[in-house]
Amino acid sequence: MALGDEIDEIFRREVKSLPAYAKAQGAAGSGVAPPVDEMNQLLMGLVVAAQRSFHLLADRIEDLGGA
Repeated sequence: MALGDEIDEIFRREVKSLPAYAKAQGAAGSGVAPPVDEMNQLLMGLVVAAQRSFHLLADRIEDLGGA
């Protein structure tokens, strides 16, 4: 699987699966901000997804160096 596809899968699993994501998407453009708790959930999902993506990238770089 390509690196981009794996990273997309990570973000899909960690962020897009959150109930807060669907609510934020529904409120987009309405001028109504989602509650702070939901925004915090989204932010933490993004942080976890970014961290896992960086680990995946580091593993790929390490694999290239060892080959």
